Amino acid sequence: MIYMVESIGLLPVFLVTIAVVLLLIPLICKSRHCTNYVNYIAISSSAVAVIVSFTILLHVVNNGVTTYFLGGFRPPLGIVYTVDTLSALLGFLSMTILLFTVLYSTWFIVSKWNYLYYSLLFLMATGSIGCFYTGDIFNLFVALELLTLSSYGLVAFYRDNPRAITAALRYAISGTIVTSLYFFSVLLIYSAFGTLNMADIALKTRDPIAQTPFSHTVPGDIVFASKIALSIMVWVFLFKSAILPMGFAWQPQVYAEAPVPIVAGFTAIADSVGLYLFMRIFNTVFGGDIIPALSSFRTTLFNFIQVVASVSALTSALLMTVERDVKKFIAYSTISQFSLAFLGISLDNNYGLTSAILLIISNTLGDAILFYISGVAIAGCGRSVICLATVRNNKYALLSLVTAVLNLFGIIPVLVGFWAKALLVLAGIERSIIFPIAVLVTSGITAIGYFRLLHISITSRVVLRDDRRLRNTIIPLFLVLVLAVMAIILGLCFALYEQFREFILSISIELTSNYREYIDKTLQS
Repeated sequence: MIYMVESIGLLPVFLVTIAVVLLLIPLICKSRHCTNYVNYIAISSSAVAVIVSFTILLHVVNNGVTTYFLGGFRPPLGIVYTVDTLSALLGFLSMTILLFTVLYSTWFIVSKWNYLYYSLLFLMATGSIGCFYTGDIFNLFVALELLTLSSYGLVAFYRDNPRAITAALRYAISGTIVTSLYFFSVLLIYSAFGTLNMADIALKTRDPIAQTPFSHTVPGDIVFASKIALSIMVWVFLFKSAILPMGFAWQPQVYAEAPVPIVAGFTAIADSVGLYLFMRIFNTVFGGDIIPALSSFRTTLFNFIQVVASVSALTSALLMTVERDVKKFIAYSTISQFSLAFLGISLDNNYGLTSAILLIISNTLGDAILFYISGVAIAGCGRSVICLATVRNNKYALLSLVTAVLNLFGIIPVLVGFWAKALLVLAGIERSIIFPIAVLVTSGITAIGYFRLLHISITSRVVLRDDRRLRNTIIPLFLVLVLAVMAIILGLCFALYEQFREFILSISIELTSNYREYIDKTLQS
């Protein structure tokens, strides 16, 4: 029990330590085998991270919300990690994709600078875990900074490519502005609430006269400060998850120029952070039963998000139908899927939240398959969608590609993507007939893009160039098969096993209704 609580705090430390160790390898090792040593360390370390995050998930499922306070200082004075089922699940998903990214990178990345590459990757994973686990809005800012700064470096890894540098600069400039705005919102909340702890803020949004140790009662106007802060945070979360109009400022260019393994990992490790924070802030901290003055403003923001998310989903779906660059195609697909997830959250019911969680999972699996197959195509031909014909003669790769497309489209009940879309339609029906229509229209338009991709992959012919990576494609083929099987297993489990279905649904119920446990276990820890 004590070990499991300690592992929550040790996981980010472990990831940072590995990042530092990888930087020291060239100083210690001078032989030509150093690159292999770096690969071995990265693989073994990411595997350990997966195991630790999975044990944390099991612990939270069996024991409820778990807290770990850094430095021994109890909240709200000290920084605390507060892990519930949602944060533990997304943390495990993030670490799983970290392992897959490392494995794929050992095949795809051919560079003497691989130690820098893996170091930045582990720093990005550290920031991701920090965002998922933290219960402190300022510590969240620190984790976001670590996540974004390492992302900029990874996007610019191909520093001889001017387009990669341009994409990284665009991402860095817009990201710096957005994170600065988040920091300003943190200052506003602190000035009004007198605390940075999420549980403490959550308590006082529901009972402004409540007193807690150190922070006592609220010292300022929480209504005015919260309205400004939440308005800013919404744009921050939209940017992190690349929703229109914020996403079009960076994501297509970043996805096009960053290394394939990195963009495959972005969905779970980086981009899903915006969705998670939107769920956390607007349910646990500023949930539906907050004081009336804030509750009405929260509803207004949700109405705004519903419009933005619907327009974003439709726009990106239309762009999918004409895009010829395979990496940009996947970028627009991601924007469309995450826009639907934002729509689900803003519908403010349990079905909507559950659909958002499933959309994160299904899009993570589908994106990874598409990018891993695209990596083979890029090595053999180029970035054009036509180059996906590179894998047409490999039945396992082609089967995985079909699985990914059907999963993202959400039409086959044996795939997890179907249940994500089905729950989103049910969530929309509870609010208005407009929302299920928007979901179905968006899905229909994306189907044009997805099946166009499949048609080109099956019918086109390409001339392969000589690339030594194509001599052995066991690693990418193994990974896409595993991911395809995972999508099928999750879909079948949701369809056939009531216990699994109830577990997924309970995550959203815990998020919306059991905020009291989150508050009590944090402040009374």
